[in-house]
Amino acid sequence: MSMNVEVLGVHPISAAEPVHLIEIVVSNDIAEFDFGAVTQEDATQPQENWQVAYEEQLLSESTEGTRYAFFFHFLNLAKPLLTPNGQANLPPPTPVPEHLLHIHYEPP
Repeated sequence: MSMNVEVLGVHPISAAEPVHLIEIVVSNDIAEFDFGAVTQEDATQPQENWQVAYEEQLLSESTEGTRYAFFFHFLNLAKPLLTPNGQANLPPPTPVPEHLLHIHYEPP
């Protein structure tokens, strides 16, 4: 069975530079999931300079999938995330939901 990645939420964070908290669910073959491969194309930069997921955190595990949250700098809301399973479209940004308020941003 192949891995499936769905973006559940995109939440802007107040910080010195643009950053979002992103919540995803990964189903099937999650042992193979590589957060270092979660990125977004940036035509102004070589691929090795593209942003990647930062400070990923396990939120929950269930039969429906494993939920994670991570931070992402300079997110382009018009472009999908690129994941080990291919593209994952971004929903419109919303405020950080209550179940993610315990996650605090620390600049790299």
